[in-house]
Amino acid sequence: MIRPALFCIAAATLMLELLLTRVFDVILTPNLAYMVIACALFSFGLAGVYVTLRPPRDTAHLPLLCALFGVASLALLPVLNALPFDYERFGDQPIVQLVSFAVMYLALVVPFFLSGLVFTLLFSANARAIQSLYCWDLAGAAAGCAVMVPLLGPIGPGGILFAVGACGLLAGGLLARDRRWLIAAAVTAAALVAIPAARSPRYFEFVEHLAKRGVKEARLEGRIEFSRWDPISKIDVIEQRELDPATGQPKPFTVRKHIAYDGGTQSSHVFPFDGDYARLRHAIEQGSEPLEGHFWHRGVLASHFAKRDNGQKVLVIGSAGGQETKAALMYGASSVDAVEMVRTVVELVHGPYADYGGRIFLDPRVHSVAMEGRSFLRASSSRYDIIQIHSNHTSSSVAAGTGAMSPNYLQTADAYRDYFSHLTDDGILHINHHVFPRMVTTAALAWRQMGRTDFQRHVVVLGMATERDSLPTFLIRMRPWTEAEVADLMTLFAIRTGNEFAFNLLQDPLHPERSFLPPVFFEGSLPDEVLAKAGSQVRPTTDNRPFFNFLRRRPGVVEASRETFTDPATAYTLNSQLRKNVVPMDVIHLIVTGAVSLLFAGIFLVLPLLRSRMRRSSAAVKSLSVVYFACLGAGFILIELVFIQVFMKLVGYPVYTYVLVIATLLLGAGLGSAASEGLGISPRTRWSWPFIAVIVYGALLVAIYPAVFEHYLSAPDATRMLVSAVLIAPLGFALGMPFPLGILLAQQESPEAVAWGWGLNGLFTVMGSLASVLLGIAIGFQATILVAVGLYAIAFAAFAALRHAVRAPATEAADAAPAMVAVDVPVAAR
Repeated sequence: MIRPALFCIAAATLMLELLLTRVFDVILTPNLAYMVIACALFSFGLAGVYVTLRPPRDTAHLPLLCALFGVASLALLPVLNALPFDYERFGDQPIVQLVSFAVMYLALVVPFFLSGLVFTLLFSANARAIQSLYCWDLAGAAAGCAVMVPLLGPIGPGGILFAVGACGLLAGGLLARDRRWLIAAAVTAAALVAIPAARSPRYFEFVEHLAKRGVKEARLEGRIEFSRWDPISKIDVIEQRELDPATGQPKPFTVRKHIAYDGGTQSSHVFPFDGDYARLRHAIEQGSEPLEGHFWHRGVLASHFAKRDNGQKVLVIGSAGGQETKAALMYGASSVDAVEMVRTVVELVHGPYADYGGRIFLDPRVHSVAMEGRSFLRASSSRYDIIQIHSNHTSSSVAAGTGAMSPNYLQTADAYRDYFSHLTDDGILHINHHVFPRMVTTAALAWRQMGRTDFQRHVVVLGMATERDSLPTFLIRMRPWTEAEVADLMTLFAIRTGNEFAFNLLQDPLHPERSFLPPVFFEGSLPDEVLAKAGSQVRPTTDNRPFFNFLRRRPGVVEASRETFTDPATAYTLNSQLRKNVVPMDVIHLIVTGAVSLLFAGIFLVLPLLRSRMRRSSAAVKSLSVVYFACLGAGFILIELVFIQVFMKLVGYPVYTYVLVIATLLLGAGLGSAASEGLGISPRTRWSWPFIAVIVYGALLVAIYPAVFEHYLSAPDATRMLVSAVLIAPLGFALGMPFPLGILLAQQESPEAVAWGWGLNGLFTVMGSLASVLLGIAIGFQATILVAVGLYAIAFAAFAALRHAVRAPATEAADAAPAMVAVDVPVAAR
């Protein structure tokens, strides 16, 4: 029963990792989610070090370890909810926050350490069957990935914890010597799964730790009207209002529905509206009502005002609560394609909040779609008078593939080419987003790649007269702006109502000398001296390097200055991420994970060599083992994480990309591991085949995938997903063979070598995940895949040398007598 038990514990472990990543996106931030989970996963490899140092005589305690894993997983919900951890309060409560973080981290370490012990003990005790066991391990992990997403909406992460606990108990029952324990475990597991199912659609909820845009306070005060864990983002709806201190009543035009994404990481609003567009337009243009009662700011209206009353055709990417769609209809649009990636939000504005918002999305002129924006564009042959994007990108680590440094595929030169090619000859691209200098350089690169010139005459940028982040209004017209058009546009921004800030013309297409940025920013390439002088990252981003939001160039406070091309809003964005003007929270996760990696590297590498029987091995065996398992751990995770980013372009839907890539890679690797025995692949024969396959096919894939993507970009969703799976599966099949080969060779050295190899693989998996981010930023995704392929080439050479360094196998009788014997069935029966 070892194999089904491995399947269960692997599925539970991956579900736990994924759900905790999503939970920390909400209760903390995506980058802190990466840091905490990545550091906790070191405990997975730490289990291998523990077994190396203290090898047990048997595996009779495995059922207890599985049960404890289930209990520790279930305990995470009350423990995390009880802790008052909030890094924003570290200055006021340093001791409380340090203790809270330590307890939180320990709570995360325990279940991963326990599941790591289960894997290490099973693999060590049954090393000769590793090819089959590794298959069941990877197949279980693939299943855990596949089922987590569809379970998220109905029962939420708290409910999935019950499923994780159930899988742990079931694994323990399968490993138990007494079959009565299996029956009891199965019954208990079924009861655990039934609890969140019976409670659905209500959740066992994790509470927010950070106060992000009022969501934490609203939950404490019971003001959350709706809550759902969508696969893309967690959605909460809160009635937002500002009370008059004199009367205690809401102030006029301050009431709205706040749609909070991932605990307040992002926001949209449904503004109360009676559906009378003519009356609203008159009030806005005459300044008789505060604009803030209907729109986030005046920049939302810019392109619609410029193209007003021409029966314009509009595309809104990220339609959310509907303010952009309302602006389009108010200014006479004949049709609006409203695209929103989070299906829950689409359902809300069509259903429960439709009347509240003026039935905007039920207007016959509006075509509403739940889809990723660029996927919609690639599948569409339409050309638009306006394409509008208002500061939207997913904040989900699962959707993005990694929370280490989230990509933004709406802000790349490739994306701008998509936008430009879908605009009419007089069309306007309208974007409100942070950091307009980098938007300019990225769009300029796309403009030049399309063979167009004189870009500066096509660009208008308006910004609020405030030093806070104000989402500048970025307008690109496909033909040059005229003096009259710019003057007309400024009449809209000359109106001020309520608490509105004034707007400044930051980029004047007709008078470059008045503009904030010099002409070189509009040429499509930047000289090295300009890049070096800039106060933030201004290099254009591409689909191969899509880290638009990675802005920091140097530590410390950033000053706004025309000399460094740093506008006040960009400076504010960077400085707001500093704590005590020193600690950069935007990159702290990379710093901490790197430091912890060095600490654990010392533990994983030095202790086993000093305190275990591994110290008796030759220097060649020890050093080659480190190289081999390090390359496998880092190489596999590099391929996995980069593939999520790369295939997002073809699949389109981030969360589906995540599931497809992980499940296909893991399942393919599991099948490869199982097939390797039948193919006669062992440390003695045909051992070179997997390495050659990885190197050759990996290099081939890097060469061909861009052309394959271009060919299938406009294909139906199912076709694009099938093509993705077909491209990924062969590489996954080959990737499943090198690790079992290493274990088969290590067990000839000693049982401790097997555990140590497993621990090294875990250590360098986490280190490789950090490297994937740094390499992706530095050299791009295609080159990073080649680095991963290069690691397998190094592993190939290390394995060839390790075969000669490992001592000759013992006699057949000694070889048949394992150091540890599994408790469920005799080893010979496997």
